[in-house]
Amino acid sequence: MSALGNIAAAQTAKKIGRYNESVAYQEAQYLRKKAAVEEKVYNTIDRPRFLKAQERAMANFRVSAFRSGAEYRDGTTPFLVGVENLQNQLLDLSLADYNQEVKQNDIINQSILIAARGQGERFKGELTARTEYMKAAGSLLTMGSKSQQAGTLVIA
Repeated sequence: MSALGNIAAAQTAKKIGRYNESVAYQEAQYLRKKAAVEEKVYNTIDRPRFLKAQERAMANFRVSAFRSGAEYRDGTTPFLVGVENLQNQLLDLSLADYNQEVKQNDIINQSILIAARGQGERFKGELTARTEYMKAAGSLLTMGSKSQQAGTLVIA
């Protein structure tokens, strides 16, 4: 009666495939939520804090430049250094924004790959189930053939 064992194995393979798919789906959902939380934290906490630090640094530079007694007007060294500092700060902010976006995309891509892996697990379970069903059918056909040849029921 290996046919019954094959049918049971087929049902088990399907259930395992669906279970693995659901676990991968939950993991993918977790990563998507994590990405959303990290984006919100960056936009509401990290980025504003970064901007305030830049403002503070620029203000300190201006105070330092004014205290030096040097003129702070177009074309002077303090002004040009201030412009360069501002340019560097804008570049730093752009890099921080870019790094955050790359991090977001990476997490989302991971979630997509995990969801795809889950679908693959379900598909693998279905393929295994089909194989087991074919084995069961083959076993039943063999049993029927042997029974017909023997003239009595042969259980193999």
